[in-house]
Amino acid sequence: MTFNGPASVDYQNVFALNHDYLSLLRSTRVARQGIDELSPGLRSRITSLSAGEAKRLATAPFMLVSLRERDDRLWEQIFSGRHELSIEPPAEDLLRLASATLGFVWQLARQNPYTLRLICGASLHWCECIAERTLVELLAAVSAYPNLLTLQRGDDHDLWRKLLSDGVNRNPRVCRAAQMCALQTVLTQRTADANKRWAVAACNTVPESLQVADKDA
Repeated sequence: MTFNGPASVDYQNVFALNHDYLSLLRSTRVARQGIDELSPGLRSRITSLSAGEAKRLATAPFMLVSLRERDDRLWEQIFSGRHELSIEPPAEDLLRLASATLGFVWQLARQNPYTLRLICGASLHWCECIAERTLVELLAAVSAYPNLLTLQRGDDHDLWRKLLSDGVNRNPRVCRAAQMCALQTVLTQRTADANKRWAVAACNTVPESLQVADKDA
């Protein structure tokens, strides 16, 4: 079976979403609730990146911002219409980013779920559930979850130490290598409740994803 890998425009959108999210982490207190799992030192580091470092980190070939796509229980609630109470309303900029992220994800889920899985490590089941609904339905469903956005793999301190050091290095080769290493981690190291078969499949797709990324870099 032939799969269409990420196109240049896909990486452009990933960069834009990543860069916007990193900016919000520096400027918006509510957005920083999504990095609570990081150690204090890493939280301080990611919220104090220079403009150049943030731009370099945003070029990572996967989404640094997450819709909690691996939280099956949360998405069961969202899809079933069971709402959670929000104690604090989100910032307008955070709502805008959440809508933009969901719109991008929804489009890929319908047109190229293979690419979606490569850039955020989502399961096929999650992609199918997203694709089954209209964008209007999805936006309405997640409106009750204003703090949906979180940091990709925010509980993986080793990954973020790498990204926040070598992953923002001024040397393009060092920076690229660190980000590709992080991509492989996102694709192959799953959380406990994830489908283990996807990890095996991801191992086989990493070489192709790296080739596509290099072509579009």
